[in-house]
Amino acid sequence: MRGETKRGGTKPWIWALVAVLAVLAWQALTVDANYAGNWTGLFRTGWKTPVPARLAPGTFRNAHPKGYDGQYYRFLAHDPFLRHGTATDLDTPIDRSRRILVPLLAWALAGGQQGAIDGAYVLVILGSIFAGTCFLGCIMVRQGRHAALGLLFLAVPATIVGIDTMTVDITLAALTACFAWHWGSGREPGWGLWFTLAAAGLTRETGLLLAAACVLAALVKRDYRRAAFWGTAVLPALGWYEYLHFAIPPAGGTPLSVPGWLWPRPQLGIAMRAIEPPRYPLLGASVERIIRALDTVSLLAMMAAAALGILRLRWAKPAAIRAALGLQVAFLLAITDEMFWTPPYGYCRPFAPLFVLLLAGDAAGRGRRAWVAAILVCALVDVRVLAEMETQMLGVLRWLGLG
Repeated sequence: MRGETKRGGTKPWIWALVAVLAVLAWQALTVDANYAGNWTGLFRTGWKTPVPARLAPGTFRNAHPKGYDGQYYRFLAHDPFLRHGTATDLDTPIDRSRRILVPLLAWALAGGQQGAIDGAYVLVILGSIFAGTCFLGCIMVRQGRHAALGLLFLAVPATIVGIDTMTVDITLAALTACFAWHWGSGREPGWGLWFTLAAAGLTRETGLLLAAACVLAALVKRDYRRAAFWGTAVLPALGWYEYLHFAIPPAGGTPLSVPGWLWPRPQLGIAMRAIEPPRYPLLGASVERIIRALDTVSLLAMMAAAALGILRLRWAKPAAIRAALGLQVAFLLAITDEMFWTPPYGYCRPFAPLFVLLLAGDAAGRGRRAWVAAILVCALVDVRVLAEMETQMLGVLRWLGLG
Protein backbone atom coordinates (compact mmCIF):
# COMPACT_ATOMS: atom_id res chain seq x y z
CA MET A 1 0.00 0.00 0.00
CA ARG A 2 2.97 2.27 0.51
CA GLY A 3 3.37 3.70 -2.98
CA GLU A 4 -0.29 4.07 -3.87
CA THR A 5 -0.87 7.62 -2.68
CA LYS A 6 -0.16 10.42 -5.11
CA ARG A 7 -2.58 10.07 -7.95
CA GLY A 8 -5.70 9.73 -5.82
CA GLY A 9 -4.96 12.45 -3.31
CA THR A 10 -4.14 12.10 0.36
CA LYS A 11 -2.70 8.83 1.63
CA PRO A 12 -5.38 6.17 2.30
CA TRP A 13 -4.16 5.54 5.83
CA ILE A 14 -4.95 9.13 6.80
CA TRP A 15 -8.57 8.70 5.74
CA ALA A 16 -8.63 5.38 7.56
CA LEU A 17 -7.52 7.22 10.70
CA VAL A 18 -10.27 9.80 10.13
CA ALA A 19 -12.81 6.95 9.96
CA VAL A 20 -11.53 5.43 13.20
CA LEU A 21 -11.59 8.74 15.06
CA ALA A 22 -15.12 9.52 13.82
CA VAL A 23 -16.39 6.10 14.91
CA LEU A 24 -14.62 6.32 18.26
CA ALA A 25 -16.12 9.76 18.86
CA TRP A 26 -19.62 8.44 18.13
CA GLN A 27 -19.13 5.43 20.36
CA ALA A 28 -17.85 7.60 23.21
CA LEU A 29 -20.89 9.86 22.85
CA THR A 30 -23.42 7.04 22.82
CA VAL A 31 -21.70 5.26 25.72
CA ASP A 32 -21.91 8.39 27.88
CA ALA A 33 -25.41 9.31 26.72
CA ASN A 34 -27.09 5.91 26.57
CA TYR A 35 -25.04 3.43 28.60
CA ALA A 36 -24.14 5.44 31.71
CA GLY A 37 -20.48 5.53 30.66
CA ASN A 38 -20.26 1.71 30.61
CA TRP A 39 -18.64 0.55 27.35
CA THR A 40 -20.13 -2.92 27.69
CA GLY A 41 -23.39 -1.28 26.62
CA LEU A 42 -22.11 -1.45 23.06
CA PHE A 43 -22.47 -5.23 23.16
CA ARG A 44 -26.23 -4.97 23.69
CA THR A 45 -26.64 -7.49 26.50
CA GLY A 46 -30.35 -8.13 27.04
CA TRP A 47 -31.78 -7.83 30.54
CA LYS A 48 -33.04 -11.42 30.31
CA THR A 49 -29.89 -12.86 28.75
CA PRO A 50 -27.96 -15.32 30.96
CA VAL A 51 -24.51 -13.80 31.53
CA PRO A 52 -21.43 -15.68 32.80
CA ALA A 53 -21.15 -15.05 36.54
CA ARG A 54 -17.72 -13.41 36.31
CA LEU A 55 -19.02 -10.87 33.77
CA ALA A 56 -22.44 -10.10 35.26
CA PRO A 57 -21.41 -7.40 37.79
CA GLY A 58 -19.82 -5.10 35.22
CA THR A 59 -22.26 -5.73 32.37
CA PHE A 60 -24.61 -2.99 31.21
CA ARG A 61 -28.04 -4.48 30.57
CA ASN A 62 -29.91 -3.35 27.47
CA ALA A 63 -33.61 -2.46 27.64
CA HIS A 64 -34.34 -5.19 25.09
CA PRO A 65 -34.92 -8.51 26.89
CA LYS A 66 -32.86 -10.62 24.47
CA GLY A 67 -30.23 -8.06 23.49
CA TYR A 68 -28.25 -8.64 20.31
CA ASP A 69 -25.53 -10.85 18.83
CA GLY A 70 -22.53 -8.83 20.00
CA GLN A 71 -23.15 -9.95 23.59
CA TYR A 72 -22.33 -13.56 22.69
CA TYR A 73 -19.07 -12.67 20.94
CA ARG A 74 -18.11 -10.75 24.06
CA PHE A 75 -18.75 -13.88 26.14
CA LEU A 76 -16.52 -15.83 23.76
CA ALA A 77 -13.75 -13.23 23.98
CA HIS A 78 -13.58 -13.90 27.73
CA ASP A 79 -13.44 -17.66 27.17
CA PRO A 80 -12.37 -18.31 23.55
CA PHE A 81 -11.44 -21.96 24.12
CA LEU A 82 -14.72 -22.68 25.94
CA ARG A 83 -13.05 -24.06 29.05
CA HIS A 84 -15.27 -22.29 31.59
CA GLY A 85 -18.77 -23.28 30.55
CA THR A 86 -19.41 -20.33 28.24
CA ALA A 87 -21.12 -22.57 25.67
CA THR A 88 -24.14 -22.84 27.96
CA ASP A 89 -24.58 -19.04 27.86
CA LEU A 90 -24.66 -18.86 24.04
CA ASP A 91 -27.98 -18.88 22.20
CA THR A 92 -26.62 -21.09 19.40
CA PRO A 93 -23.30 -22.46 20.70
CA ILE A 94 -22.04 -23.90 17.43
CA ASP A 95 -22.91 -20.91 15.23
CA ARG A 96 -21.40 -18.39 17.64
CA SER A 97 -18.29 -20.41 18.44
CA ARG A 98 -17.40 -20.98 14.80
CA ARG A 99 -16.96 -17.21 14.43
CA ILE A 100 -13.94 -17.12 16.68
CA LEU A 101 -11.43 -14.75 15.08
CA VAL A 102 -12.65 -11.44 16.54
CA PRO A 103 -13.17 -12.82 20.09
CA LEU A 104 -9.82 -14.60 19.92
CA LEU A 105 -8.01 -11.45 18.74
CA ALA A 106 -9.57 -9.48 21.59
CA TRP A 107 -8.48 -12.12 24.10
CA ALA A 108 -4.94 -12.22 22.66
CA LEU A 109 -4.65 -8.41 22.51
CA ALA A 110 -5.60 -8.25 26.19
CA GLY A 111 -3.10 -10.97 27.02
CA GLY A 112 -5.94 -13.01 28.48
CA GLN A 113 -6.49 -10.42 31.22
CA GLN A 114 -10.22 -10.42 31.90
CA GLY A 115 -10.37 -6.76 32.85
CA ALA A 116 -8.85 -5.65 29.55
CA ILE A 117 -10.74 -7.89 27.13
CA ASP A 118 -13.78 -5.67 26.57
CA GLY A 119 -11.57 -2.71 25.66
CA ALA A 120 -9.44 -4.93 23.44
CA TYR A 121 -12.57 -6.08 21.62
CA VAL A 122 -13.49 -2.47 20.84
CA LEU A 123 -9.95 -1.94 19.53
CA VAL A 124 -10.30 -4.98 17.23
CA ILE A 125 -13.48 -3.48 15.76
CA LEU A 126 -11.75 -0.11 15.31
CA GLY A 127 -8.82 -1.91 13.70
CA SER A 128 -11.24 -3.52 11.24
CA ILE A 129 -12.58 -0.07 10.36
CA PHE A 130 -9.05 1.21 9.81
CA ALA A 131 -8.08 -1.76 7.62
CA GLY A 132 -11.30 -1.77 5.59
CA THR A 133 -11.14 1.98 4.92
CA CYS A 134 -7.45 1.85 4.07
CA PHE A 135 -7.69 -1.08 1.65
CA LEU A 136 -10.75 0.37 -0.05
CA GLY A 137 -8.96 3.72 -0.31
CA CYS A 138 -5.97 2.04 -1.94
CA ILE A 139 -8.30 0.39 -4.46
CA MET A 140 -9.80 3.79 -5.27
CA VAL A 141 -6.34 5.26 -5.77
CA ARG A 142 -5.47 2.48 -8.22
CA GLN A 143 -8.54 3.43 -10.19
CA GLY A 144 -7.42 7.05 -10.35
CA ARG A 145 -9.91 8.25 -7.72
CA HIS A 146 -9.39 10.11 -4.45
CA ALA A 147 -8.26 8.10 -1.45
CA ALA A 148 -11.06 9.67 0.61
CA LEU A 149 -13.45 7.32 -1.19
CA GLY A 150 -12.13 4.65 1.13
CA LEU A 151 -14.59 6.18 3.60
CA LEU A 152 -17.27 4.35 1.62
CA PHE A 153 -16.37 1.43 3.85
CA LEU A 154 -18.44 3.17 6.51
CA ALA A 155 -21.43 2.94 4.15
CA VAL A 156 -21.37 -0.86 4.11
CA PRO A 157 -24.50 -1.79 6.12
CA ALA A 158 -22.63 -4.42 8.14
CA THR A 159 -20.10 -1.76 9.15
CA ILE A 160 -22.82 0.44 10.63
CA VAL A 161 -24.34 -2.50 12.49
CA GLY A 162 -20.91 -3.55 13.77
CA ILE A 163 -20.18 -0.07 15.09
CA ASP A 164 -23.47 -0.12 16.96
CA THR A 165 -23.50 -3.71 18.24
CA MET A 166 -19.93 -5.10 18.08
CA THR A 167 -20.85 -7.86 15.62
CA VAL A 168 -18.06 -9.65 13.74
CA ASP A 169 -19.25 -9.03 10.17
CA ILE A 170 -17.40 -5.72 10.10
CA THR A 171 -14.13 -7.67 10.25
CA LEU A 172 -15.23 -9.91 7.37
CA ALA A 173 -16.00 -6.75 5.40
CA ALA A 174 -12.44 -5.48 6.04
CA LEU A 175 -10.97 -8.84 4.99
CA THR A 176 -13.03 -8.70 1.79
CA ALA A 177 -11.54 -5.27 1.02
CA CYS A 178 -8.11 -6.81 1.56
CA PHE A 179 -9.09 -9.70 -0.75
CA ALA A 180 -10.10 -7.24 -3.50
CA TRP A 181 -6.91 -5.24 -3.00
CA HIS A 182 -4.71 -8.33 -3.38
CA TRP A 183 -6.37 -9.33 -6.65
CA GLY A 184 -6.11 -5.82 -8.06
CA SER A 185 -2.37 -5.54 -7.46
CA GLY A 186 -1.45 -6.80 -10.94
CA ARG A 187 0.65 -9.56 -9.39
CA GLU A 188 -0.28 -13.11 -8.53
CA PRO A 189 -1.26 -13.03 -4.84
CA GLY A 190 0.60 -15.26 -2.43
CA TRP A 191 0.77 -15.85 1.28
CA GLY A 192 -0.70 -12.47 2.14
CA LEU A 193 -3.95 -13.44 0.45
CA TRP A 194 -3.77 -16.95 1.93
CA PHE A 195 -3.76 -15.52 5.46
CA THR A 196 -6.62 -13.18 4.48
CA LEU A 197 -8.68 -16.16 3.29
CA ALA A 198 -7.86 -18.16 6.42
CA ALA A 199 -8.86 -15.22 8.62
CA ALA A 200 -12.13 -14.78 6.70
CA GLY A 201 -13.08 -18.40 7.33
CA LEU A 202 -12.42 -18.02 11.04
CA THR A 203 -14.39 -14.76 11.22
CA ARG A 204 -17.63 -16.20 9.89
CA GLU A 205 -18.41 -19.41 8.04
CA THR A 206 -19.62 -17.39 5.02
CA GLY A 207 -16.06 -16.08 4.78
CA LEU A 208 -15.13 -19.48 3.36
CA LEU A 209 -16.78 -18.34 0.12
CA LEU A 210 -13.75 -16.11 -0.55
CA ALA A 211 -11.46 -19.13 -0.50
CA ALA A 212 -13.95 -21.03 -2.66
CA ALA A 213 -13.82 -18.19 -5.19
CA CYS A 214 -10.03 -18.42 -5.44
CA VAL A 215 -10.21 -22.19 -5.88
CA LEU A 216 -12.86 -21.92 -8.60
CA ALA A 217 -10.88 -19.26 -10.46
CA ALA A 218 -7.78 -21.45 -10.41
CA LEU A 219 -9.72 -24.52 -11.55
CA VAL A 220 -11.15 -22.62 -14.50
CA LYS A 221 -7.57 -21.89 -15.56
CA ARG A 222 -6.68 -25.54 -14.89
CA ASP A 223 -4.07 -24.35 -12.44
CA TYR A 224 -4.53 -27.23 -10.04
CA ARG A 225 -1.49 -26.34 -7.96
CA ARG A 226 -2.89 -22.89 -7.15
CA ALA A 227 -6.33 -24.37 -6.56
CA ALA A 228 -4.86 -26.73 -3.99
CA PHE A 229 -2.91 -23.88 -2.40
CA TRP A 230 -6.00 -21.69 -1.99
CA GLY A 231 -7.96 -24.70 -0.81
CA THR A 232 -5.64 -25.15 2.15
CA ALA A 233 -6.76 -21.73 3.44
CA VAL A 234 -9.91 -23.39 4.79
CA LEU A 235 -7.88 -25.77 7.00
CA PRO A 236 -7.64 -23.39 10.01
CA ALA A 237 -11.43 -23.07 10.07
CA LEU A 238 -11.94 -26.82 9.66
CA GLY A 239 -9.40 -27.44 12.42
CA TRP A 240 -11.31 -25.07 14.70
CA TYR A 241 -14.59 -26.81 13.86
CA GLU A 242 -13.01 -30.10 14.85
CA TYR A 243 -11.93 -28.57 18.16
CA LEU A 244 -15.53 -27.49 18.77
CA HIS A 245 -16.62 -31.09 18.31
CA PHE A 246 -14.88 -31.87 21.59
CA ALA A 247 -15.34 -28.52 23.37
CA ILE A 248 -19.12 -28.16 23.04
CA PRO A 249 -21.60 -30.65 24.49
CA PRO A 250 -23.52 -32.66 21.85
CA ALA A 251 -26.73 -30.75 22.62
CA GLY A 252 -25.10 -27.65 21.13
CA GLY A 253 -25.27 -29.12 17.61
CA THR A 254 -22.57 -30.40 15.30
CA PRO A 255 -19.65 -28.23 14.13
CA LEU A 256 -20.58 -28.72 10.46
CA SER A 257 -24.32 -28.08 10.90
CA VAL A 258 -25.90 -25.55 8.54
CA PRO A 259 -28.46 -22.94 9.70
CA GLY A 260 -32.01 -23.85 8.73
CA TRP A 261 -32.58 -20.56 6.91
CA LEU A 262 -29.84 -21.34 4.38
CA TRP A 263 -31.40 -24.37 2.70
CA PRO A 264 -33.13 -23.24 -0.52
CA ARG A 265 -36.85 -23.91 -0.64
CA PRO A 266 -39.43 -23.05 -3.31
CA GLN A 267 -40.25 -19.71 -1.69
CA LEU A 268 -39.88 -16.05 -2.61
CA GLY A 269 -38.86 -14.93 0.85
CA ILE A 270 -37.24 -11.58 0.13
CA ALA A 271 -39.80 -10.61 -2.49
CA MET A 272 -42.76 -11.54 -0.29
CA ARG A 273 -41.26 -9.68 2.66
CA ALA A 274 -40.74 -6.59 0.48
CA ILE A 275 -44.40 -6.77 -0.61
CA GLU A 276 -45.66 -7.33 2.92
CA PRO A 277 -43.17 -5.87 5.45
CA PRO A 278 -43.50 -6.80 9.13
CA ARG A 279 -45.94 -4.95 11.35
CA TYR A 280 -44.85 -2.71 14.24
CA PRO A 281 -47.91 -2.51 16.52
CA LEU A 282 -46.03 -0.62 19.26
CA LEU A 283 -45.35 2.31 16.94
CA GLY A 284 -47.85 4.98 16.06
CA ALA A 285 -49.70 4.53 12.77
CA SER A 286 -47.77 7.24 10.91
CA VAL A 287 -44.38 6.05 12.17
CA GLU A 288 -45.26 2.47 11.33
CA ARG A 289 -46.08 3.43 7.75
CA ILE A 290 -42.72 5.13 7.39
CA ILE A 291 -40.77 2.21 8.84
CA ARG A 292 -42.63 -0.33 6.70
CA ALA A 293 -41.94 1.79 3.61
CA LEU A 294 -38.26 1.85 4.54
CA ASP A 295 -38.38 -1.94 4.94
CA THR A 296 -39.65 -2.29 1.39
CA VAL A 297 -37.03 0.09 0.01
CA SER A 298 -34.23 -1.68 1.89
CA LEU A 299 -35.26 -5.13 0.67
CA LEU A 300 -35.60 -3.87 -2.89
CA ALA A 301 -32.08 -2.46 -2.51
CA MET A 302 -30.84 -5.90 -1.40
CA MET A 303 -32.33 -7.37 -4.57
CA ALA A 304 -30.73 -4.57 -6.57
CA ALA A 305 -27.37 -5.47 -5.00
CA ALA A 306 -27.78 -9.02 -6.33
CA ALA A 307 -28.68 -7.63 -9.77
CA LEU A 308 -25.61 -5.38 -9.73
CA GLY A 309 -23.48 -8.38 -8.80
CA ILE A 310 -24.80 -10.27 -11.81
CA LEU A 311 -24.23 -7.24 -14.02
CA ARG A 312 -20.63 -6.91 -12.88
CA LEU A 313 -19.93 -10.52 -13.83
CA ARG A 314 -19.72 -9.29 -17.42
CA TRP A 315 -16.53 -7.28 -16.91
CA ALA A 316 -15.18 -8.01 -13.42
CA LYS A 317 -11.51 -8.94 -13.40
CA PRO A 318 -9.65 -10.96 -12.32
CA ALA A 319 -11.49 -14.29 -12.32
CA ALA A 320 -11.38 -14.63 -8.53
CA ILE A 321 -13.31 -11.37 -8.09
CA ARG A 322 -15.84 -12.58 -10.63
CA ALA A 323 -16.18 -15.90 -8.81
CA ALA A 324 -16.57 -14.15 -5.45
CA LEU A 325 -19.36 -11.97 -6.83
CA GLY A 326 -21.08 -14.99 -8.34
CA LEU A 327 -20.93 -16.93 -5.07
CA GLN A 328 -22.26 -13.98 -3.09
CA VAL A 329 -25.21 -13.58 -5.44
CA ALA A 330 -25.89 -17.32 -5.33
CA PHE A 331 -25.77 -17.15 -1.52
CA LEU A 332 -28.34 -14.36 -1.46
CA LEU A 333 -30.65 -16.20 -3.85
CA ALA A 334 -30.33 -19.38 -1.78
CA ILE A 335 -31.92 -17.76 1.28
CA THR A 336 -35.62 -18.10 0.59
CA ASP A 337 -36.86 -18.13 4.19
CA GLU A 338 -39.12 -15.10 4.63
CA MET A 339 -38.27 -14.79 8.32
CA PHE A 340 -34.59 -14.28 7.50
CA TRP A 341 -35.51 -11.08 5.66
CA THR A 342 -37.33 -9.51 8.61
CA PRO A 343 -34.78 -7.79 10.91
CA PRO A 344 -32.74 -5.14 9.02
CA TYR A 345 -29.77 -5.59 11.36
CA GLY A 346 -29.86 -9.30 10.59
CA TYR A 347 -30.30 -9.69 6.85
CA CYS A 348 -27.72 -7.13 5.74
CA ARG A 349 -24.78 -8.49 7.75
CA PRO A 350 -24.08 -11.81 5.98
CA PHE A 351 -23.73 -9.94 2.70
CA ALA A 352 -20.96 -7.59 3.81
CA PRO A 353 -18.60 -9.14 1.19
CA LEU A 354 -21.12 -8.47 -1.60
CA PHE A 355 -21.42 -4.78 -0.72
CA VAL A 356 -17.64 -4.39 -0.39
CA LEU A 357 -17.00 -6.05 -3.75
CA LEU A 358 -19.57 -3.80 -5.40
CA LEU A 359 -18.03 -0.68 -3.87
CA ALA A 360 -14.56 -1.85 -4.86
CA GLY A 361 -15.69 -2.24 -8.48
CA ASP A 362 -14.28 -0.21 -11.31
CA ALA A 363 -15.03 3.41 -10.43
CA ALA A 364 -13.93 4.60 -13.86
CA GLY A 365 -14.59 3.40 -17.38
CA ARG A 366 -17.41 1.01 -18.21
CA GLY A 367 -18.03 0.02 -14.59
CA ARG A 368 -18.60 3.56 -13.34
CA ARG A 369 -22.41 3.52 -13.52
CA ALA A 370 -22.60 0.22 -11.65
CA TRP A 371 -20.21 1.62 -9.04
CA VAL A 372 -22.41 4.70 -8.49
CA ALA A 373 -25.43 2.39 -8.34
CA ALA A 374 -23.64 0.34 -5.66
CA ILE A 375 -23.22 3.47 -3.53
CA LEU A 376 -26.94 4.21 -3.92
CA VAL A 377 -27.89 0.64 -3.00
CA CYS A 378 -25.77 0.84 0.16
CA ALA A 379 -27.36 4.15 1.07
CA LEU A 380 -30.89 2.78 0.70
CA VAL A 381 -30.15 -0.14 3.02
CA ASP A 382 -28.32 2.19 5.40
CA VAL A 383 -31.38 4.41 5.85
CA ARG A 384 -33.33 1.46 7.25
CA VAL A 385 -30.40 0.37 9.40
CA LEU A 386 -29.97 3.87 10.79
CA ALA A 387 -33.69 3.97 11.63
CA GLU A 388 -32.95 1.19 14.13
CA MET A 389 -30.53 3.55 15.87
CA GLU A 390 -33.15 6.20 16.58
CA THR A 391 -33.07 5.61 20.34
CA GLN A 392 -29.29 6.03 20.53
CA MET A 393 -29.36 9.15 18.35
CA LEU A 394 -32.08 10.78 20.42
CA GLY A 395 -30.17 9.89 23.59
CA VAL A 396 -27.04 11.56 22.25
CA LEU A 397 -28.98 14.67 21.22
CA ARG A 398 -30.52 14.94 24.69
CA TRP A 399 -27.10 14.44 26.27
CA LEU A 400 -25.74 17.27 24.11
CA GLY A 401 -28.69 19.45 25.12
CA LEU A 402 -30.06 19.52 21.57
CA GLY A 403 -33.08 17.27 22.06
